[in-house]
Amino acid sequence: MERRGDVAAWCEALPLLRRLAAAQGRADEVAELVRRMRTDIGAVTQLDELGRQFGIPAVGPRSMVGVPGVAPGVPVDGLFGCPAGRCDRDWVRAPGVATPECHIFEEPLTRATPERRTP
Repeated sequence: MERRGDVAAWCEALPLLRRLAAAQGRADEVAELVRRMRTDIGAVTQLDELGRQFGIPAVGPRSMVGVPGVAPGVPVDGLFGCPAGRCDRDWVRAPGVATPECHIFEEPLTRATPERRTP
């Protein structure tokens, strides 16, 4: 079964996979898997395989180290996440930097609520 962290990792890696696929004339294959990722849990496994074919050895969620017993807060400039709530991708907005796009749903990331960051 797919994990939200795996979806988040592929969301961030999709620009690289799209460039590699386009260079080999396989952009349509990636586009179809991305469309399937929006609803189909099996698409992540297929993206893993396709990534390996293009030389991406592994894509996985990053770990974050926190302080035990202390819930992380929301940064002053805001925390943004998946517009569909499908993955665990987090992004902290830096001053003057535009909000990035979700590469799966092709929409800007949305502001996360404070409740999202509490255990």
